[in-house]
Amino acid sequence: MDAMPPSLALDPRSWAGDARARFAAFADGATPLIASHDDADGLSSAALLARAWDAHRGARPEIRLVGRGENAWDDAFAAELAERDPPALVVADLGLAGRRPAPGAPMAVIDHHVPTGVPDDATVISGYGLAPTPSTSLLAWHAAGALGDVAALDWLAAVGLVGDYGDTADFPLIAAAKKRHGAGLLRETVSLVNAPRRSASGDADAALALLLKARDPKDAVRGGHSETTACDAAREEVKAATAEGRRQPPRFGRRYGRAVAVIRLHSPCQIHPLVAQSWTGRLKAKDAPGVIVFAANFGFREGMVAFAGRASGEADIVDVLARHRPDGADPTRYGNGHRRAAGGTLPHAQWNALMEDLGFGPELRA
Repeated sequence: MDAMPPSLALDPRSWAGDARARFAAFADGATPLIASHDDADGLSSAALLARAWDAHRGARPEIRLVGRGENAWDDAFAAELAERDPPALVVADLGLAGRRPAPGAPMAVIDHHVPTGVPDDATVISGYGLAPTPSTSLLAWHAAGALGDVAALDWLAAVGLVGDYGDTADFPLIAAAKKRHGAGLLRETVSLVNAPRRSASGDADAALALLLKARDPKDAVRGGHSETTACDAAREEVKAATAEGRRQPPRFGRRYGRAVAVIRLHSPCQIHPLVAQSWTGRLKAKDAPGVIVFAANFGFREGMVAFAGRASGEADIVDVLARHRPDGADPTRYGNGHRRAAGGTLPHAQWNALMEDLGFGPELRA
């Protein structure tokens, strides 16, 4: 799916108000289960929505983090929801697909990634197609305005924005949050809450708990919370693994030359996005609009290769992965994301097929 249906696209002239208006009808219903991604953007989106719902509806929604090896749009998650039988469902920062994981429950999807489909009869708040593309947390903050005044939760929206785009991205909310809280504390909060999901355990519960209780970035970082200590320990673990991963050299294939690089890793920690990002500004390709760096982690999930791509310039990772999709690749676990950040997980045979198609030799085969 390469475009949002016009009837579902947010109005680029007034998308914030459009998001709030769409969420208003959904917000008049039952207290939802919130399913969200476990990175800074997903965590802050879930915490923001839950805190807003609690403050203005008097009920704290349950949050189900969707993490390592899981997908909100597959049969396993649908089976889990069938047992939970939630009265309503919000899916945040987990992509947009043509399925309803809980068919009997009203559903809202808040997301900013390239959609692969659109679920029937759902409230869709997608930032795809807007320029610049808002993070899920920013979309969630504006949508949550349908519940009541959420001005005090703007820092959570900023955490998600900084997590996905950095603190120099051109969003007025980032500039305002930096002025109010300081860029350093925002970056530190992002670093803390991203660490647990990247650790060997992959358990982001401490990060979510921290965002659910902290008053602001300063409180999250310096408030003496036990969750801060847990996040910091995970960060030290990931820091050591990342330092080792960054020592691995990039490799280049025959098909794209220096425009596409792959770095081979072996770690139980989710360091592949960090390693990929660390190389994007260091590599240049003559006569190419940008560079794509894939970091492939052979030690993250048994029998699988988990890989993350990051792009510089005008390179489009989603397009490259689509053109080289291996036969049988699970569409819910391959090639999803946005132009500058996408990846997936492939069984060894399909990974080998991808590497062959991209022109890489046996040094990158599983």
